[in-house]
Amino acid sequence: MNKATRTLFIVACVSATLTSSFAIGQMASPPPTQSATPQAPSATPPAAQSPSATPQATPPAAQSPSATPATPGGPAAASPPISALGWLRGCWTGKVGRRELTEQWQEPRGGTMEGFSQTVVRGETRDYTSLRIESKPDGLYYVAIPSGKKELAFKFASVEDDRGVKVFTFSHPGEEFPQRIVYRQNDQGSMFAQVGGKVSGKDKEVTYPLHKVDCVTGEVPRG
Repeated sequence: MNKATRTLFIVACVSATLTSSFAIGQMASPPPTQSATPQAPSATPPAAQSPSATPQATPPAAQSPSATPATPGGPAAASPPISALGWLRGCWTGKVGRRELTEQWQEPRGGTMEGFSQTVVRGETRDYTSLRIESKPDGLYYVAIPSGKKELAFKFASVEDDRGVKVFTFSHPGEEFPQRIVYRQNDQGSMFAQVGGKVSGKDKEVTYPLHKVDCVTGEVPRG
């Protein structure tokens, strides 16, 4: 082998060796390295994310009702207990012109006060009315049953304090007179009983000054 041939042989061997080493290096190379910084998860997990709609500040059950409830015929006054009319117990009498009026009431019992009234003109009974005041779930009622007429029920409307004097009013919406019954409690065993309303479109009131008497003798109690 001459010198030129030997040189070419050496070059070929070196070239083959480098090619083989490069191929082996390609096979041994590790897979591409993933990004050193992993992708950060969502700051808020799905279950904790706020809903798209904003909830009401006050749930429906806690919302306050309308300030003034609708009441047919106007707002209803709170009725006092029937015992507030216990002062009526006993006998009362008074006179207006030729009319003499007598009322008698029993004490409140079982949510009811029983009574009657009698009107006498010139010694004759012109009217006799069975009365009762009764407590119902929706308030107090003053019920009058005049002789020969149908029952009239007057619902408690108000109680007022007029300079220390209690004024109790009962009313009913009918057209028959009276539409209003008023009892005014005075001092020293006296009161005013008043009936009022409209007759033929005109206002009418009749007031009876009454004083308490002994139910047996009819005399005014002393002291």
